[in-house]
Amino acid sequence: MNTHILVPFDGSLPARHALEHALENFPEAEITVLTVIDEIGYSTKYAAAEETGQLFASAKQRLETADAIADEYGVSIDCVADIGPTCETITEYAEDADVDHVVIGTHGRTGLSRIIVGSVAETVIRQSPSPVTAVK
Repeated sequence: MNTHILVPFDGSLPARHALEHALENFPEAEITVLTVIDEIGYSTKYAAAEETGQLFASAKQRLETADAIADEYGVSIDCVADIGPTCETITEYAEDADVDHVVIGTHGRTGLSRIIVGSVAETVIRQSPSPVTAVK
């Protein structure tokens, strides 16, 4: 049975590093890249079609980037987009998809910026039903 790895991907440099880490260290695993369309401020029920279209276009672009990175490693990945609060969506996906391991990028913020911005990686580490590797 193959190991199932989840890599949350927002297109940032830490997310790219996390994907590269997963591709290098788990080449035989089933790797799923998840990008989350965080609907805060963009309620699809009330948002203009143009705004909603931009969100989905951005998610598609992130997944195309992830797929291109995987191609460089000669590895096939599954790409998924989901809508919802970022941390909750990642942890729910990990549980629902029976993920064995999560590899997530972290910006490594400290101090006031960490308090103000928060840390998706830290929240996922605390809430994930699976082991998590944080990659800087």
